[in-house]
Formats: sequence, structure tokens, C-alpha cells
Amino acid sequence: MAMSIQKAAEIFANHPTRFTKKEKSALRATLRDEMRRIGYTDSDISEISASGTNFVVGDPQAEYMFTAHYDTPGRTGWMLGLSRIVGQTGANILMIFIMLLIVVFIIPLISVLSSRVFSGFGGNIDFLCVEAGMMALLAVMVGSMVIKNKNNRNDNTSGVLSLLALAESVAADYELRGKCCFVFFDNEEWGLLGSAGFAKWCRGQGIDLKNTKLINFDCVGNGDVLTLASTRRTDIAQSVAAAFNEAGLNPISKRSMAIFLSDHANFPNSVMVSYTRRSLMGLLYLPLIHTSRDTECDVQQINTLTEYFYRFIKEQKI
Repeated sequence: MAMSIQKAAEIFANHPTRFTKKEKSALRATLRDEMRRIGYTDSDISEISASGTNFVVGDPQAEYMFTAHYDTPGRTGWMLGLSRIVGQTGANILMIFIMLLIVVFIIPLISVLSSRVFSGFGGNIDFLCVEAGMMALLAVMVGSMVIKNKNNRNDNTSGVLSLLALAESVAADYELRGKCCFVFFDNEEWGLLGSAGFAKWCRGQGIDLKNTKLINFDCVGNGDVLTLASTRRTDIAQSVAAAFNEAGLNPISKRSMAIFLSDHANFPNSVMVSYTRRSLMGLLYLPLIHTSRDTECDVQQINTLTEYFYRFIKEQKI
């Protein structure tokens, strides 16, 4: 089944941010209504509180687990402002370099100059200037995280729509319904906390996650390069890449512990699916995320992507 433009528009309009508890609760209520509409019952649906509230549809012991985070970020897009030129990796490296430059050179330089200017006043002026500079830098970073970003269509409303579209196809297929679980993770933007909590909860329930094939959708609504990322060499990453290659889509496969990082990192046999773009230097990046300009989400691209995954599991290609 395809995600309708009308339904996507309703979610865009009614749930542009999921930053506060109230906003997250409102989206979960909508998700529950949607899952009921496509054929799941309340016995299929659970909300698991584990470092956030994770919304789960189906049996967590299922063979396939399709996931996406539903929380939205703060206004930290300025940290990735150069990604359009130097790519996602380059932007992260530059940001770290700039932070080190400020801490190691700029703040001490201001301290020295301030000491000379205020030398007649005595006291630890240089120490106070260093401390003030560090506090100002910390305030900018923390402030960016706690001010919610107002538009989040790609990151990660696109992932939410993907799970809804795929769940509707699976719900109508008696053969596949018991093989698939859908999990909407909370608090990804705060360090993958929701998925980490869910993974811990699974282990506490005796669920062997090594037997779970996890496919995580994150930022699939804006971009033209199909990208598969994993934190290690996994069977599911290889099989998904092979299936897409056979279909003629030729995805780019990445292995990264820091750059293309999302909830898949908390599971042993997992892969993240994204659409990226090429920067001016030819490197991959996720466009406009964590900025107010994150207003693009190609619903047709989402439908095409989820149709491929439905076919892959139907034909046992992954």
C-alpha cells in the first residue's frame, strides 16, 4: 500500500515537531489510530517506556524489525552548515576543528589580551576570561539543542511515513504479518537513548537480537543517492545492498561509527537506509537537517522505497 499525499500532508501539518512530551504523545495517538485503521489491534500495539517512549507494533521477536525515530531535533543545523560543500564527514571534522581552535587558541588569546588591558585591576582576569569563554561556547551548543527545530520533514517525518506505508502493506499480507515488527523510537536526537533503552528491554525479555534483521529508516525524503550505513559488517547490510543492486538501484554502502549514525547502532544485525546528496566536493551529506529549511519530503520516493522492501521480504531476498 502507498502512503497518500493527503495523509502525509496531515502529518506534516498536525505534527511538525515532536520535541516536547505533549507533542510526542499527540503523534503516538495518531500512530495508534493509523495502525488500527490498517488492521492492527490494540493487542498488537504497545508503548514501551525505556529511555523515552517507544511505540511498537507487532512482536519484538519477529524476524524483521523496521524502525525509525519519531522525535525531532533542536536547532543544531549550524554545526553542519558546510556539509553542502564538504559533505557530512567534512562538516563534522571542520566543526571539531573549529571547536578545538576556539578552546586552544582563541579563548587563551582573549585571556592574554584581557590581562594586559586590565592589568591594573589585579585578580585572576585571565582565568575569568577563559572560564567566561568556555561557558559562552557551552551555552551556544546547549542552547542550540534545547530550542526545537520547527521543520522536520526529512528528519525524521520521512522515516515515520516509511514505517506507516510498509506496515500497511504487511498488515494485508497474512504470510508476512507475523514476521515483521515496527518500532518508532523516541530520543534518537539525544544520543540514541530510546533505541538503547529498547535494546536493553529486549535483552531483559530474553529476546536474542542477533536473530533480528533490523532496517532503520532515517532521512529518506530528500536526496538522490540511496545510502546504506552500518556500524559494522552485518549480514542484513550485505543482503539489502545485494537486493538493491539486483534491482538496479546501485546503493552506496558506508560503514561508520560517528557520521551516518542512528538507532541501528544499538543492534547487532542492522542497517540504516537514507537518501543523501553529493556535496560540491562530491561527498555525501544529508541536506538541510536540523534547520528550519528541512521542508522537503518526497512521498513518492518513500512509497517506491517501501515497495522495494515489501518485495524483498516477500521474495526472501533479505
